[in-house]
Amino acid sequence: MLVNIENNKKTEAIKASLVVLLNQLENRKQRIIPKKAYIYIDDKIAPYIPRDEIEFLNIGISTLSNLNKQFESVDDLNSVKKLRQAELLFSKSTGLKDFTFPDYKSWINPTFLIYVEIEIQLDGFDRKAIDLLHRGYKSAGEEASWVVFNLRNLNQWFFKEKRIDYEDYRSKTLDLINQCRPELAQHRGYKKLLGNLILLILTLGTAFIVNKTINGHFLFFQKTDSAKQLDELSQILAGEKHLLP
Repeated sequence: MLVNIENNKKTEAIKASLVVLLNQLENRKQRIIPKKAYIYIDDKIAPYIPRDEIEFLNIGISTLSNLNKQFESVDDLNSVKKLRQAELLFSKSTGLKDFTFPDYKSWINPTFLIYVEIEIQLDGFDRKAIDLLHRGYKSAGEEASWVVFNLRNLNQWFFKEKRIDYEDYRSKTLDLINQCRPELAQHRGYKKLLGNLILLILTLGTAFIVNKTINGHFLFFQKTDSAKQLDELSQILAGEKHLLP
């Protein structure tokens, strides 16, 4: 009962912070629309409105409005996934990255956040599997789909059902990734996905610190030789058992 009350408070705190950001976007849009500027078209003066900025603001407003309506709880997978995806949208969009996205991570269990990150990586994995099949790479596409299916099952068993412990989860997930690496690493984008999954799975938290030490960026590889980095990272993290939860 106390856990539910605490989660409700955290959920409402996140939703309130999203409303603050939503209001900032709406205020910005209202300041732009009546602002008059002019350009010359065929030697005639015509009103000009920065359509790109308005478009980005509309996307941001729509995203935040839907997120706030659909956000159920700080321990609901789909809700936190959408929250994280909205954060990524703001960080990568030219017209939105100047707005400060709410710092929601202190309100959500760190292990659950990593579960969400793994599932987001698997969403990308799944999209690439479908792309491989569409482009005629039947063997690689089926391999990728098989890995996604099995990793999602292991996530369910470890994070939700508590049917396996961390060591078992770690062993099984790494075995799956290592089985698919020889074939999938040949295809564009998979080296980064596999590397991100390794970072998240091996340490469930301390991977962020290890990756920061390696290349100065959290979660995403910046170097070009990703296959070599995967091997080096596996060796580094294999020796970090004393850091594991």
